[in-house]
Amino acid sequence: MKTILIYYIWTTRTKIIIVLMALTTIFCYTAFSQNAKKRINPRMSLDYFNLEDNSRILRASLYVIENRERMPITNEKIYFYLGDASENNMLDSLDTNADGIAEYTFSEDYKFPIDEDRKVTITAQFNGNKTYSQKSADIDIKEILMELFLSEINGVKSIAVRGYEQGNKNEMVPIEDANVSFYIPRYFNDQLIGKSEFVDGRSKIQFPENMAGDTLGNISIIARIEDHEFYGNVERKVANFRWGTTIPIEEDKSLMTIQITIPTRALWHTNAPLWMIITLIVLLTGVWSHYVYVIINLFRLKNLSKKRANNFRMSPEDNN
Repeated sequence: MKTILIYYIWTTRTKIIIVLMALTTIFCYTAFSQNAKKRINPRMSLDYFNLEDNSRILRASLYVIENRERMPITNEKIYFYLGDASENNMLDSLDTNADGIAEYTFSEDYKFPIDEDRKVTITAQFNGNKTYSQKSADIDIKEILMELFLSEINGVKSIAVRGYEQGNKNEMVPIEDANVSFYIPRYFNDQLIGKSEFVDGRSKIQFPENMAGDTLGNISIIARIEDHEFYGNVERKVANFRWGTTIPIEEDKSLMTIQITIPTRALWHTNAPLWMIITLIVLLTGVWSHYVYVIINLFRLKNLSKKRANNFRMSPEDNN
């Protein structure tokens, strides 16, 4: 009987321990799952820029989408790798700025270790934290040489571009299957003046007539390969070339002074229209009159409360 009792107690304890261990496991798993669900999955983009000054830049953007708006993730470390994301391949680590962007600039004499297809893989990685999960992006890059030329033959103005890939033995391979766009810089947006496709490493358009320049007719021209699968974003520029039309300045030749007509009253002028001034006066008068009305009533309530308090303090004898 004693043996049976001991066995019963032992088995009961064992069952309790097993149940407690199962409950603990379920609780830990649930807590971990909840924490994992709370982590936000960010987005990352990686772009390559080959600019006019021969600077080559990697630009990683880290952000999330909230209420259909792009919200940058700032002050987070982005790791850049030449190839896969391993410690031996790391180029540098940089923090994202206020726009959620981290940029790595290659040195001028840096040469990409290209493979048989004349490509090199670049990886950018964000390791994540308590708020955001890990995210990475990679691109394949082909290093190219692009040159921009302007020519005028028999009054016909032309814009030409030559482009070559860097080969495995430093040979130049003509670019194919790429488009180049030509722009003129303007104050707000660059003005597109033409597009062309590379054929045997060459691309060419005719410069349109009557394109406005500055007062001297100077104009700048930009050639861009945009968001290419392997070349990324490549830009070349020629500045201050006198192909534009001049901006005329009307002058009073008798006085040799420029005549400028200044409107007496206008929305864009410091001298506002009369209807706007009258409307503003009426609105301000209504607002301040309400303030005065409220203050007067406050004083009236104060005097009325004093009178009632004095009447309440009077004794019945005083009333008689």
